[in-house]
Amino acid sequence: MKRFTIAMVMIVWFAAIFGLAILNLELTPTVRAQELPVLMVENPQQEGTADWTISDMTFESNYPIGFTFKIKASSSGGAITRARALWYSPLLRPSETRNIQAQEGEFDPETGLWTATWEASAIMMVPPWVELMFHWELKDAAGNSFETEPTIAEYADNTRQWTRSESDAATVFTFDLGPEVKETVLDAIAQQQPQYEAVWGAPLPRKPRVVLFGSLDAWMEWRTVDDNAEESMIIGQTFDQWNAVEQVLFGGDMDAAIRELAYSTVVHEIEHLYQAEYVWSTRDVYDIPSWFMEGDATFFELEQSYDYLGKVQEMAANDVLPPLLVDPADAPRTDGDNARDGYDIGYTFIVWLREQGGVETHHQVMKLLADDVPFFSALEQVTGMSKEEIE
Repeated sequence: MKRFTIAMVMIVWFAAIFGLAILNLELTPTVRAQELPVLMVENPQQEGTADWTISDMTFESNYPIGFTFKIKASSSGGAITRARALWYSPLLRPSETRNIQAQEGEFDPETGLWTATWEASAIMMVPPWVELMFHWELKDAAGNSFETEPTIAEYADNTRQWTRSESDAATVFTFDLGPEVKETVLDAIAQQQPQYEAVWGAPLPRKPRVVLFGSLDAWMEWRTVDDNAEESMIIGQTFDQWNAVEQVLFGGDMDAAIRELAYSTVVHEIEHLYQAEYVWSTRDVYDIPSWFMEGDATFFELEQSYDYLGKVQEMAANDVLPPLLVDPADAPRTDGDNARDGYDIGYTFIVWLREQGGVETHHQVMKLLADDVPFFSALEQVTGMSKEEIE
């Protein structure tokens, strides 16, 4: 995560591609349930010999307090005795275990509908405008069971007027912000998209969602797990699980804040999504130091608030540059009082790495890390130097 300050403005996060085909929509508030296809996919799962009929199924966002699933179903084997909705992120990366939430359904004999509801709480929240996937598990009186195919829904904020912008790279939602916000962040991502793909060999498999608030009150509304104390207030968060970036902008010099958001923070954080997708999703060895990953993300920033490389060169000249290729516990940190040192040192290392062989060197290191090669070994293989020579 990038750390920065712009006067009194608090920002973080990202958007899509400017200059590609962009769709801008004004989202009209609505409380209607989201209509979902009755025949979801071709092969629902079932056990037993009963014939099952699904005649109605909906998802309704109750943002910011949760969402509701409804289904009307019948079985030739008898009355349905249990129905529950299971929901989860649409993303399932190679080494990950799906985190499934289950909500028991309640039957209304007057409507024939089963209803299951999830409510946000102090221990769990879901950010707005993310996609989620769900399916129902049904059981009848004869013991037959039926499982619907997964269906994708959207946790929409239907209480406000949002603007939605889409491109090939991302979907951006803005509330209470001018059109220049999305245009600027889309431009920044468009500039860096070729670099992301050069380093990783492919774009993200699913478009990220960028959600930008222009109101602190609206932002605080869904942050149910926070204590919201001023000294610990979270004003931006990346959700790898939901493939989403959520950020609030308020106060101070908004023009400067928007520019830093777009050309520094956004492109930095997008690289963290690539890391999550292509390194952490396949890696079992947790030996990559945080300075390297933050330095990699910092390398993708298009504008710097100061001279990162110059700062590290000055540290070296003053003989205060810490060793890098040591145990992560002893390496430069990216938290605490001197957190920026780790970012800047990591950035300088990536600059050096690319001087050894350009973007291909960068790509090969990341490829080896994705293949679970130990960190030091990956650097040695790609550079042809020993750890001591690199240091």
